[in-house]
Amino acid sequence: MASIYESRNGRWTAQVNAGGTRSSRTFNSKIEATRWARHTEVAADNGKTPTGRDLKLGDLIGVYIDHIADLSPSRSKLAMLGTINESMGRIPLRDLIRAKPYLDFVKERSAAGAGPSTIGQDLSYLRAALAAGATLLDIDTSAQITALGSARTLLNAAGAVSRSNERNRRPTEAELLKLKTHFIPKRVTALNMWDVTTFAIATAMRLAEICRITWADLDETNRTVIIRDRKHPRSKKGNDQEVPLLRGHVTIGGEAIDPMAIILAQPRTGEAIFGHNPETVSTRFTRATTALKIDDLHFHDMRHDGVSRMFAAGYTIEQVSLVSGHKDWNMLRRYTQLKAEDLHRD
Repeated sequence: MASIYESRNGRWTAQVNAGGTRSSRTFNSKIEATRWARHTEVAADNGKTPTGRDLKLGDLIGVYIDHIADLSPSRSKLAMLGTINESMGRIPLRDLIRAKPYLDFVKERSAAGAGPSTIGQDLSYLRAALAAGATLLDIDTSAQITALGSARTLLNAAGAVSRSNERNRRPTEAELLKLKTHFIPKRVTALNMWDVTTFAIATAMRLAEICRITWADLDETNRTVIIRDRKHPRSKKGNDQEVPLLRGHVTIGGEAIDPMAIILAQPRTGEAIFGHNPETVSTRFTRATTALKIDDLHFHDMRHDGVSRMFAAGYTIEQVSLVSGHKDWNMLRRYTQLKAEDLHRD
């Protein structure tokens, strides 16, 4: 008996239970899902119950994307999965038990200009799709994962893949003052870039978190705000976190930055306190750094700066993680770049 239901992102999933084996595939339309389910049922009736050997890599990538949709995957992750699917999606799983298809994929990516760290991330996403797809479709992909691992071992030895370098960029005082001079004359516009930038440093929040906090989530008395569905390594939905709006640890150009004062200065024109599109903020920030000839500075580096300033001010790991939302020290360490002068005490 087949089950057809609408899945995430407007796609349709068909699930067939036949001969004690469950098979599932996701399609762009209900008609395609129904057609596949009927074909599968007929094949099962003829004693040809489909197995993982009948599937292609694209089938696993499709169900994996559906599975992570609720976790709001980044655009870069979806783009990488799309690239993998375009290159390898039509390859049957039975042909992925050797290292060669993975090596060919890396050659193709390298020829297209992808660097070792990008290719390494591609292979990590590919492995995740194989592992998650196996669970979701109830098939065995251990041979494919082993072959991928063998290919990666060869590629690592050849330097063709590598882990991404940990970023340690923080804005300097001079760079922040340049940005302030650039942004302040534009404060009359709806998007107050200096307020958003300094708020990011003072709170160490991600840009997406800043743009979606609401007035209803603000507790003026206790100086706290609730971040809804905060990013989590295992679960995001329902991961609400109340964080303090600290003051005193961030000073720029002799001016103390108070995140509560920044919030109260925003016009109440909607539910969201800032209410800006994160992409718009990121684009304007990049345009500003380009105009000011500030090299290699991203808006996300404000979060790095905020975490580092909290440590420099004497906050403990537990206290900093409560603000930043990090769940373990290893991840928090990557966002912490203390300077030698930070260790001085008056």
